Order: sequence, then structure tokens, then C-alpha cells
Amino acid sequence: MFGIMIVEDSPFTIEYLELKLSKMKNKYQVICKFRDAQNAVPACESGQIDIVLIDVCLNDASGLDLAKRIKESFPKIKIIIMTSMLDQSFIKRAKSSGCEGFWFKESIQTGILSILDDVAIGEKAFSEDFPEITLGNARLEELTDAELAVLRSFAKGFTYAEVANDCHISENTVRYHVKNLTSKTGMHNMAKIALEAVDKRVILPGF
Repeated sequence: MFGIMIVEDSPFTIEYLELKLSKMKNKYQVICKFRDAQNAVPACESGQIDIVLIDVCLNDASGLDLAKRIKESFPKIKIIIMTSMLDQSFIKRAKSSGCEGFWFKESIQTGILSILDDVAIGEKAFSEDFPEITLGNARLEELTDAELAVLRSFAKGFTYAEVANDCHISENTVRYHVKNLTSKTGMHNMAKIALEAVDKRVILPGF
């Protein structure tokens, strides 16, 4: 029997997860559930938690930051990050935080129980079947990590100088990435590119 903790701000998603897990009650038991991060780490001290399901965007914190804190204090607890956002940087950040799984909530091919079953037996399980997304004329996969990082900073409303500081690059390098972004997308205004990226859930400022 695996003890499960759910950290998710959406009551509908919590209800959905509980429904799914109830079908496997001989294998998984929901020990506790929270809609914010503040009680999650203390709850791990009970020794009953084997796997934690964490949403990326919580009311009071980043789910990825919470995952890192749990891993630092309880390295044996397995963590699955969940999101409906299309920001694919979350997968890399989940992996770098030591998480064992990643579930894209709107995945057609991969359900949460499939991810859980793999993680429960010690395997890594990262759902990467994101739908094809375009920004202007560019497919999302055509944009480099560096370009997406710059775009994410512009989406915060930053100036060129602030983007350079946020990304730890020079302003000339920012301009280089902006030139590539406008060329690839066919859009000549960074504000418009950033707005479309946020509207399409490609990036999520603040997380």
C-alpha cells in the first residue's frame, strides 16, 4: 500500500484524483490533501507518505519549489508534478528537482494512474505528449530554451535591461534572441509574442 499526499489548489482536480485513486484502493491510499504548500512539508514527517502529487501553480507557492523542499528533507519520498500549463520548461525543472514523475493533466495518452504505477515501482515517468503549439508562424519546438527564457522574462513586463539581469546575459544577447523570436514568429512586437504565449499557456510568469 502506498500512502499518497495531494497538493492541489483546484477542488475539482482533487476530487478527480480521489476518484481515480479510489479505484485502486488496494494499492493507493490518500493520506492527506492540501490546497496550499504551507502544511505539506510538516505532513511528510508522519512517515505515512510514499508519493506526493503536486500541482505546479499553488495559491501560496510554486509547486516546483515545494518539491525541492520535500526532496531536501525527505529524499525517499517520490514526487509527481502535475500541470495543465503548456510551459515545457516545467518538465526540465521537475527533473532537476529530483522528481520521479510529471503528468500533463490534459494528456490523451497518459493517465495519472499510469504515471503513479511506474513511479511506485521505482521507475521515472514523465508525460511529454503536449499538443502542438504555435506562436505566430513558429512551432513551439522551433524556439530554443534561451529564447523561451527571454520570452518568459518579457512576459513579466521587464525592460531589456531587466530581462538581461533576469536571464544573466548581456543586453546585446537579449537583442539577439529578440531578433530570432521576431523572425521565427513573424511578429515584430515582443509584447504581442509574450501575450500570445501567456494566452496559449506556453509560459506562466511567476512560476
